[in-house]
Amino acid sequence: MSQTSKSQSEKGTILLTTLLIMTVMAAMTVALMDDIRLAVRRTINVQAYAQVDWQARGAEDFITAYLETDFLEMEPAAKSALLQANAPLVLPTPGGAITLTLKDASHCFNLNSVLFETGEQNGQAMLEFTELAKLLGVPQNQAVALSSALVDWQDPDQQLTPGGAEDGNYLRRKPPYRTADTALRSPDEMRALNGMDEDLWELFQPFVCTGPPSTQDENGDTTAMSVNVNSLQPERLAVLAVAISGSSSGEDAVPAAEMLIRDRPPLTGYSASGLETKKTEITVEDLNLDRVSIEVSAIFVEVTTQVGLAERARTYRYDGVDTGALRLTYRGWGQESFRPEIKTKTETKSETEVDAR
Repeated sequence: MSQTSKSQSEKGTILLTTLLIMTVMAAMTVALMDDIRLAVRRTINVQAYAQVDWQARGAEDFITAYLETDFLEMEPAAKSALLQANAPLVLPTPGGAITLTLKDASHCFNLNSVLFETGEQNGQAMLEFTELAKLLGVPQNQAVALSSALVDWQDPDQQLTPGGAEDGNYLRRKPPYRTADTALRSPDEMRALNGMDEDLWELFQPFVCTGPPSTQDENGDTTAMSVNVNSLQPERLAVLAVAISGSSSGEDAVPAAEMLIRDRPPLTGYSASGLETKKTEITVEDLNLDRVSIEVSAIFVEVTTQVGLAERARTYRYDGVDTGALRLTYRGWGQESFRPEIKTKTETKSETEVDAR
């Protein structure tokens, strides 16, 4: 091989080696840049979630201050109008927002009310739950059994309520588990009850909630929560019917509940005197119309905090709103803890038409 050919071959080898090294370096640079971009995004996400968590904690303090200084000072009609509008309160924050939605907590059946604070059964609340189940289409025997299972799940003993279920019923399941022997922490816990399935849970979910157990006054009379008729949506009529049913059935109380909603003044709602006058027009016997009120006794506050793409959702329940002695009695995490809305037939039909298109 001539000197010239050898020189050209060496140059070609050097060129190929150089190109190979540059290709490897370019690939390494691309991979390094991807790692850097990923690290930057991870850092931004960590910072956003840390910030949104701090905002969620701050939102709880803001809620308490807002309820004490603003909401409690409103007139009953203004409170009911705010709750009925279901309009969220949006607070802008750096890089995001805090959204608060207030909902009346008297528009659902308190699952923990079937027991008193002492652990004894509240017969009237058990009857109301049974009547609610029947109004939702559950057969009589099944409704009674669910009411008994709800009591046995919470009471501290292992004595079976007629038709109920204690540890012996649940330990035979796969996987086995025991009764809580205490108040429910969230409505979702109802899904663990004997005789409950997913179809039944979806039926009950919009109408039930958890709050403090029932109480009795110094005379031994049960202190039951009243239903705020001014902010009640017609879709939740069953809650009002079972509350006023007294010794009657929930079905017998439905016409009176419908009258209260139908004749409610559209803008201002009932005044105290107007509600008392309306009660005198209801002639159905054995109804407990004292359970109808225009006051807000308990409230749910649904909170969504957002920073960038990071988001946190929480739900708080405050009791004692009507007395001014606020008590935080429930704290839920995630949008699953939000109070479910009841879709009307018109809304369901519209969504079906949109899906079809």
